[in-house]
Amino acid sequence: MTNLSDAELDRELTTALHAGRHRVTLPRLIVHRRVRRATSHLTPEAVHSELVGELPSLSPATIYSTLELLDELGLVRRVSTPRGGTVYDPRVDDHHHLICRSCGRVQDFEAPVRMVAAEEHARELGFRPEHGELQLTGLCRTCAAEAGPLRR
Repeated sequence: MTNLSDAELDRELTTALHAGRHRVTLPRLIVHRRVRRATSHLTPEAVHSELVGELPSLSPATIYSTLELLDELGLVRRVSTPRGGTVYDPRVDDHHHLICRSCGRVQDFEAPVRMVAAEEHARELGFRPEHGELQLTGLCRTCAAEAGPLRR
């Protein structure tokens, strides 16, 4: 989450859009403000339902394309989940994710994971890594408690 003003957020996005030769539009500015102020991961549907009252002409397609563009510009991070959904993370610094396979909750977590070896091996295979993160899939605390004890 950021404490930047609307003007500062708009300036940040405008600079990034111009650098990438993209147009500055009101929907892009509004979506950027909302996502950068988020305290948790957001689905495109949640962003749309929160913003459509402010801008009734805002379509779900505009939300999806804007979030993809913000990810491309490095202003948010796209996180794909095993259930086929996508959430957007306002944190773009290095961190990892825990993903609940039951309820779909995505949670940030910090862990001392060395990605260097994986990235080096990827390069040996001709791949150009841009970003690495660890995603652990399982049951969140709530779903694990509801599932009961682990049976072996």
